[in-house]
Amino acid sequence: MSNAVTRYFNDQVMTRKMNSPIGILAFSFSALVFAYATVFIGYQFGPALVIALAGLIFILVCIKNPLVGFYLMATISLFTFYVGRFLSYDLHISSLLEILIFAIFIGALLQQKKSAEEKSSFYKSPPTIAMLVYFVFVLIEGFNPNMYSMVGWLFYVRRFMEFLMVYYLGYKLFDDMPKVRNFIKFWLILALLNALYTCKQQWLGLSQFEITWLNQDPHLVALYFQGGVIRKFSFLSDPAANGVWMASMAAFSLVLAIWETNFKRKIILIVSMILMVLAMSYSGTRTASVVFIGGVVFYICMTINLKSSFFFLVFFAMLFLFLVWVPTENATIYRFQTAFRASDEESLQVRDINRKSVQPYIYSHPFGGGLATSSQEGMRYNPGHYLAGFPSDSGFLKSAIETGWIGLAIALLYFFSILYQGVTGFFKAKNKEIRVYIIAISAAIVIFILAQYSQVSIGQFPALFFFYPCTALLTRLLKIDRELLSK
Repeated sequence: MSNAVTRYFNDQVMTRKMNSPIGILAFSFSALVFAYATVFIGYQFGPALVIALAGLIFILVCIKNPLVGFYLMATISLFTFYVGRFLSYDLHISSLLEILIFAIFIGALLQQKKSAEEKSSFYKSPPTIAMLVYFVFVLIEGFNPNMYSMVGWLFYVRRFMEFLMVYYLGYKLFDDMPKVRNFIKFWLILALLNALYTCKQQWLGLSQFEITWLNQDPHLVALYFQGGVIRKFSFLSDPAANGVWMASMAAFSLVLAIWETNFKRKIILIVSMILMVLAMSYSGTRTASVVFIGGVVFYICMTINLKSSFFFLVFFAMLFLFLVWVPTENATIYRFQTAFRASDEESLQVRDINRKSVQPYIYSHPFGGGLATSSQEGMRYNPGHYLAGFPSDSGFLKSAIETGWIGLAIALLYFFSILYQGVTGFFKAKNKEIRVYIIAISAAIVIFILAQYSQVSIGQFPALFFFYPCTALLTRLLKIDRELLSK
């Protein structure tokens, strides 16, 4: 009986493509049901149904072809907040992305190769070891007596497991040079698209639906409208996320442009980098300006023995000094200048006061107050907690107060392991193209790590799907280099 049903189903769906009386009847009935539900349940039912059906299709695609699924997922993540602002309704696309991560992970596991060397190089790499150690510590945090609720801890564990899966996918899916090149081209295109839209917001103004969305929350208006201009957020959740991601991708493009030998590709990379720097500046995020300088300095220190790096250092230093000290009435340049004048930055002074006020708590709680106990998460999951509502704007500070100085030390060890892998990999690799990718990725990652000092920069869409795969690529590229050398 089951075989007959299966054959009939394959005949209708796979062979006839539902182009039959049964198919027409099924679609007609579905159309009537959906129209009825949209009218009597609400207009939200239609978009929600479309998202659900699209999600089902995406899930099947992700399991069947994890690589295609990864690119679909990353593309969707770029427009997650944009769609919500356009429809003035939260479609919970972030929940769909979490499901897609799991589906892609399952698909990758089903297609994995049985190779002891493959597993060994992955699990023995410093970033993998440090990340697994931190995950074990997160699990131990579940026994932290300072937490009032386990719900916040479960939420954090779920998120960290997603990070682990995305990290694994970065190592598993991009296992040869053509795939690595496509990965890099893909993110350069997405970043360029985001930069262009940021410039559109600056030069032509916000769209009407964006203005409507912004005016719905007076707090957002006060946060975004500073210095006489609106900080630009592009497709992303907020200007800070936009600024840090653009800073990272600008440094990434700059390094690639410096090493590029093809004149046409070099020009494209330089133009893209300029647009990303403009987008970074239009976001009005002072942190982004500072960490971009940090990423460039990191690259110069790594390649200071090269003559080209010395000349670039001189040019970059002169340009930086000019922008910092030139008299200007331009709001964008002035905001850039204030990023390097800490004494004039009131918000930075307020953050320093907050840090000092919570230091005694950090010293007396080596395991912290518990996960999801500070900021808005604390108000939601642990109301009444000492840390609930505390403005932990810094990723490092958030780690210190929620997981204690022990958790902060482990987090710093994790970041150090990533940089260690990048620095040693750059000098170990023999293939020039691989060395370029390693140093470009390392410079981009440094920016995210530095940005953790003043905000929570790691783990947001869509940079989540760039940061963790890139950390995995630092290990994968070394393995590819050894394979190419052996051939």
